Amino acid sequence: MSDNNGSGAVKGAFLGFTLGFVAGAVTALFLTTKTGEELRSDIKKVTKEIISKVEGRADRIKNITKDKYNEIVNNVISTYKNLKDLTEKEIEFIKEVISEQKDIAK
Repeated sequence: MSDNNGSGAVKGAFLGFTLGFVAGAVTALFLTTKTGEELRSDIKKVTKEIISKVEGRADRIKNITKDKYNEIVNNVISTYKNLKDLTEKEIEFIKEVISEQKDIAK
């Protein structure tokens, strides 16, 4: 359950970063005194920068997600193996106890 909260926090931080960056860039563009063509050119540049940064962040989040997935799978496999070993030991112990009880009953 805490994994979902952590993932949501990462997504929220990413979204906040992206929206803040976009808002700051747009504000900076409109507060400058430029011609329409210069402004359009600057908007294109900023848009390319935003896309590049967002793609970089998305790749990083994707890698974090893959790493977390692998960590969870490895934990599940490890826990399964431990429980299987414990169960096998318990079965052997129960068989020994039953065998001893049969010997005592004879």
